[in-house]
Amino acid sequence: MDNKTTLQKILDVGQHLIQKNGYNGFSYADIAEQVGIKKASIHYYFPSKKELVQAVLQQYHKDFLNDLFQIDQQFNDPVKKLKAFFQLYRNTLDNNSKICLCTMMAAEISSFPEEIRGNINQFFVDNAKWLENVLAEKKATENPIQAEDLRDQARLFLAVAQGAPLLVRTSGNFAQYDSMVDHLLTNL
Repeated sequence: MDNKTTLQKILDVGQHLIQKNGYNGFSYADIAEQVGIKKASIHYYFPSKKELVQAVLQQYHKDFLNDLFQIDQQFNDPVKKLKAFFQLYRNTLDNNSKICLCTMMAAEISSFPEEIRGNINQFFVDNAKWLENVLAEKKATENPIQAEDLRDQARLFLAVAQGAPLLVRTSGNFAQYDSMVDHLLTNL
């Protein structure tokens, strides 16, 4: 097995375990078992759990920004962009009832050093800014809206995207997510 493949498997399994169990809910032994390597091999790539989590977070953030870029490229209609945005979160939820990596990490924010906290926050800032831009596109076709109102509305959309999966995860009722998103977009 080549190094890049092993590294990527470690990152993928680490991401899966954080999304499923949280930062405090997994160990290097869990990753080693799933990847099929010894714990020492993980330490070769990531001497500490902090470094592993940081790498997982950076990859997740980069991939998510790429997904937003793809949405921008695929759709001209702001409402379709918003639907695609919410579908990203829905897809994660459909994958073994996982939630957004950063949502899970935000729930355990006190477990992380300041640098990781800043990276988690930056994920949310980038999401809110993207939403604000899409909402501005939507409002430009109808009636102008104040920048403050756009920021508040973007934060509301982000709160639904982040919070609705938590409710679904506890109830097992995936229709709740779809209903909340439909309600939000209908009242846009």
